Amino acid sequence: MDQCTLARVNVFALLRCLEDLPALDYEARKIAGGRPETIQFTVSGVGAARLAIGGGKIEFSAEAGPKSINLWFPKAEALNAMFAGTGNPIPLKGITKVAYLKGPFTTLTDRLGHYMRPKPELLADEAYRNANAALSLRAAMYALAEIGNHDHDGSLNAARMPDGEILIAARGGPELTLAASGGRLECRKGPPARLRARMVFSDLGAAGELLRGEMDSYTAIGAERLEMGGFVPMLDNMNKILGLVPRYLK
Repeated sequence: MDQCTLARVNVFALLRCLEDLPALDYEARKIAGGRPETIQFTVSGVGAARLAIGGGKIEFSAEAGPKSINLWFPKAEALNAMFAGTGNPIPLKGITKVAYLKGPFTTLTDRLGHYMRPKPELLADEAYRNANAALSLRAAMYALAEIGNHDHDGSLNAARMPDGEILIAARGGPELTLAASGGRLECRKGPPARLRARMVFSDLGAAGELLRGEMDSYTAIGAERLEMGGFVPMLDNMNKILGLVPRYLK
């Protein structure tokens, strides 16, 4: 597993999922409606991203910019250690706001983990299952783009993908576009402008079962719970990269 790719998955896939948390979780909504802060994560050799929290929402930006807190990591491994709970960032700005990081922000990341790392007893609740599926689908596709662009094996398959856009969706849940251009991948919210292929789940339940490993794709297709169609070479190479996602999202 490549540490720089893991750092990109942590920042540009996992943290990005916090955008959707207030719509699913009361504690996240309360924090998003409280004291506004913009936290920037700056990772040497990887890049920067910001979370603007306030006004009832959380907005993710995959770039540096205005911030009230700036957390610096001298290398990818340092960022990954923080996500593993074994390391801490170096605050370049907002050193007096440690209480916010240890309080409200830690609550947000804990709530995200609550949904992303499901326990069997929690999955008995339909609302929880749907939240887990929606967040997991987004995280997997955001991570897929980072892996396709930066992991050695992932980039080999991304280079083989013809240009175009793939719809990734669960009926009643998220709609995402995976766009391939010149061997580079981008995942964005919303349906494609020019659809070339599609992977559509019958509902959030089907997406959750497949992503949690409770059902394989062949069973899902046979039971008409997963529809795949369009330009086959796009889907074939996308699925090869999707098979690498569990290396980075555990």
